[in-house]
Amino acid sequence: MERLKKDTGVLPTVNQVELHPFFNQKEQRKYHEEHDIITESWSPLYRAGDIFKNEVLQSIANKYKKTIPQVILRWHYQLGAISIPRSSSPPRQLENISVFDFALDYEDMESIDKLTRPDGRINDQDPAVYEEF
Repeated sequence: MERLKKDTGVLPTVNQVELHPFFNQKEQRKYHEEHDIITESWSPLYRAGDIFKNEVLQSIANKYKKTIPQVILRWHYQLGAISIPRSSSPPRQLENISVFDFALDYEDMESIDKLTRPDGRINDQDPAVYEEF
C-alpha cells in the first residue's frame, strides 16, 4: 500500500484482502481504517469446510439461533468489512443475507477474533508470493 501511494500518490478506496475468523487481518484492517480504505473480505467463509465444524462458532450460533455462516457474516459486518459470500443455492443466498436481525455482543466478537492463527491463510496464498496461474 505504501508503495502504491509512493508511486501513484493515491491509495485505493477499497482493498480486498483474505479475511475470515482464522485470519482476521487486525493490523491490515487498522491500516485501512486509518487511511479511509474500506476492507472487502476475500473468502469470508474460509471456503466452508473445517470452519463450519468449529466449536466456538457453533456455540455462538446456538446462542443466537443462527447458522455458523450467518454468525461469520455478521462478524464481518460488525467489523465494518464488506463480505460477498459466493453461493449458487437460492436458500443459501437467503440465509447469507439474513444477518441483520441480531448483533453479536462484545464477548462473542472477541471469541471469534481469538480464532485467528499465524498460519490462517487458505493454502498459504500470501499475495506477496502466491501466483494463481
